[in-house]
Amino acid sequence: MLPELQQAWGGPADVIICYGAVPDKINVPIKTAYCYQAAVGEFLLRIDGIAVYYVTNGQQITIQPLGDANYSLVRLYLLGTAMGVLLMQRGLVPIHGSTVAINGCGVVFTGVSGAGKSTMAAALLKKGYSLLTDDVSAVASDQNGVFWVQPGYPQQKLWQDAASMIGIDTMVFDRICEDRDKYAVPISAGFRRLSIPITAVYEIVVKPCLNVSIVPIKGVAKLATIMSNTYRVEFVNGLGLKIPHFKQCANIVKQVQVFRLIRPEDTMSLIRQVTMMLQHFRDLGPVCSMLSEDQFVEEVRFGEKTGNYSRVSNISDYGSSSR
Repeated sequence: MLPELQQAWGGPADVIICYGAVPDKINVPIKTAYCYQAAVGEFLLRIDGIAVYYVTNGQQITIQPLGDANYSLVRLYLLGTAMGVLLMQRGLVPIHGSTVAINGCGVVFTGVSGAGKSTMAAALLKKGYSLLTDDVSAVASDQNGVFWVQPGYPQQKLWQDAASMIGIDTMVFDRICEDRDKYAVPISAGFRRLSIPITAVYEIVVKPCLNVSIVPIKGVAKLATIMSNTYRVEFVNGLGLKIPHFKQCANIVKQVQVFRLIRPEDTMSLIRQVTMMLQHFRDLGPVCSMLSEDQFVEEVRFGEKTGNYSRVSNISDYGSSSR
């Protein structure tokens, strides 16, 4: 069982996750590195003392635990790296970041590890906005070429100091792993289970500065920001996805606006970051003025039931001002 995931009923499994024997190597790898081998439709990952993961064709992850592996660590790499590779194999772009729903729009917070992606999302969740996914945002296009962020699972991973700033008591939660002061925080309310169009991306950057600032990212730099913040981007070439990944990212930036949120090294600027980001996002104007959150959810549910998304007003206009 995977306690992080929600139970689904009816229909065949979308992804098979099982224990079993995995191959020692991939026969014809495109790339071989210290802990992994990659090829088209195949990925073999070995984490010493924990498990070997074999990810195939975007459909199955086979896990072979090593020794007396800690089950929580087995799940950590399964739901992180292994699942990220599976998303790539399925043709999705996994952006390394958390997504929050703001007025019917998907807003992604990306950046390097430790930049404050999950912290920003948690602070917005505390203010009443809905969380779609933490740490990895899976982006896929529909039949109309519109890119949507898919929901993840209702949990965040937060450092203890970040959780304390938001008013979350980590004493009641489990550590991600024993040697880190980082905790698995379940989301009991405010988790969004429906996909949402990706509208804006904020890359959080930490610098030795005094004030929080937000600047637009344009042109080639805009594309580079999405590509470089792809989750486990170092695997793309080995999976034979260099050209498809480039094309997908190029199409995504046609739909979204991309910004850099620069914050001081002092994390006490969180309140200022949230305030500035929300005001900045509101100032974008027509990007999010088409439907209220409740209206949008109602129309998307209609589309999911009938296959007809025409009632989702002007869906192709989401983020059009960024072109």
